[in-house]
Amino acid sequence: MKQDKHFQIFEADDSHADFLANFGRKSFVDAYKETLSLKNLEEYTKVAFSKSNISAEINDPSVIFFVCRDLELNLCGYSKLIMSPTPACIDPDRTIELQRLYVDERHRDQGLGKLLTMHAESHTRNQGFSSIWLRVWDGNILAQRKYLKWNYTIVGKEQYQVGGDKRSVILMYKRLSNE
Repeated sequence: MKQDKHFQIFEADDSHADFLANFGRKSFVDAYKETLSLKNLEEYTKVAFSKSNISAEINDPSVIFFVCRDLELNLCGYSKLIMSPTPACIDPDRTIELQRLYVDERHRDQGLGKLLTMHAESHTRNQGFSSIWLRVWDGNILAQRKYLKWNYTIVGKEQYQVGGDKRSVILMYKRLSNE
C-alpha cells in the first residue's frame, strides 16, 4: 500500500468489484458520452464493466487493479494494468498497458491521477517491466497533455471499436527508468 498525506493506494481484491464496475462504467460514460452513441456506450459498458467481468479480471494474473481512497476512506479512483497485445509501433518486450485511469470528479486537480499513474509505473518497474503504454481518445486533449507532462510520448494512432462505433485513439509510450 502506498500512502501520501491525502490518499492511500492499494491493490484491489474481490471486495472492490462493485466499486470498479460501477465507478468504471460511470467514468467511461461521462468521458465519452459526447463522442459515442448512447446505444454503443451501453452495449460496451454492459460487458466491459459487468461485475462478473471485473471479478474475473481481478482474479486474472495478467491484470492488476489499484484503487485509491481518501482520508475519509471513500474510494475515489483506480488504475488498471493489463498484459495485452501491443500495437506494431510499440516494442512488445517487457511492456504492459495502462488500460484505465479514473479519478472521481471531487478529487480532480488534486494530483490523484498522477499519483495513481506513478504507483502503476513503480509497480510495473518492480515486476521487471521496462516500459508502459496506453491509449487515449484522439479528442481527449486534456489527458494527452497530462501524459505528455508525465513523460509519455505519442508513438502512433489506431482505430478502437466501442460497440458499433470506431474512434481514433492516440498510442502513448514511456520507457521506465531503473529508479
